[in-house]
Amino acid sequence: MKRVLYRILYCLGTVVFHVWHPVFRVTGRENILRDRNMLICANHSGLADPCWILLALNLRDFPRVMAKASLMKIPLFGAMIRYLGVFGVRRGESDVTAFKTGLKALKDGENLLIFPEGTRVRPGQTVEAKSGAAVLALRTDTPILPVYLEKKRYPFSPMRCIFGETFTLPQEDRKAPTEVMRQHAAEIMRRVYELGETT
Repeated sequence: MKRVLYRILYCLGTVVFHVWHPVFRVTGRENILRDRNMLICANHSGLADPCWILLALNLRDFPRVMAKASLMKIPLFGAMIRYLGVFGVRRGESDVTAFKTGLKALKDGENLLIFPEGTRVRPGQTVEAKSGAAVLALRTDTPILPVYLEKKRYPFSPMRCIFGETFTLPQEDRKAPTEVMRQHAAEIMRRVYELGETT
């Protein structure tokens, strides 16, 4: 039933979202792993970013998605996305429950989509990436798929989504201190933004 709902929403989303951006250019789909799970890390500048990335991924099953906790409280919508696999994270604090949920998802072989910067970042702004993305990848030895989604957007204009090559973080840093984790998180986002600069 979950897969059926996902495909229905996928088809509806394809129609609705392509009205807003009729030309949606996706490159690098060959980098999407089909034989194992991934930690999907992307930049975040718009409310609909998860939807655009899910449309571009076109995976067989709905991936787990870490989103802001307030979305879970929206009547009907919150219940629907929870059913599909979205879980909330409380911004601005250490949310152990959300971290454990993401950890379990990756250990269970599920794909997980997160935004390491933890908030929307407008063009011209910079935000330090949270260390959680690096910790999740290292604790589960999961490949990271970097994703760049167009930051400068205008209604009815073309928009890009670019998938980079997957990479893994060094397992010897699995229990490294927080500062090392922050460095790895910064490297994840460097790879994400590099996709937008080189294409």
